[in-house]
Amino acid sequence: MAAKSRSEIIADIEAHVAKNGGDFAAWFTSVTANPKKALFQDHRLKTEGDAWICRRAMASDQASEVAEYFATVRGTKGGNRASGMDEEYVYAYKMKSHTRP
Repeated sequence: MAAKSRSEIIADIEAHVAKNGGDFAAWFTSVTANPKKALFQDHRLKTEGDAWICRRAMASDQASEVAEYFATVRGTKGGNRASGMDEEYVYAYKMKSHTRP
């Protein structure tokens, strides 16, 4: 997955949320080094039927800034947490009763 700028990632995630209902409060955003593990093991998304998006940032600090933007400006759950140096992936998913959180 090619790295994208902060503005490109924000635009991609905003478009994806709009396409899937538009309610940012129903979404969770965070950063990770391993998107598949985070989404499908940690948060328990289903491979079919769940709305999610993942983008690679150019650096881990940019990934954290994007996640923080969505939590503070758009009102998603999650957001910036103490991230490791290799956590360059920003992900967002629409929360459902089977996802965690």
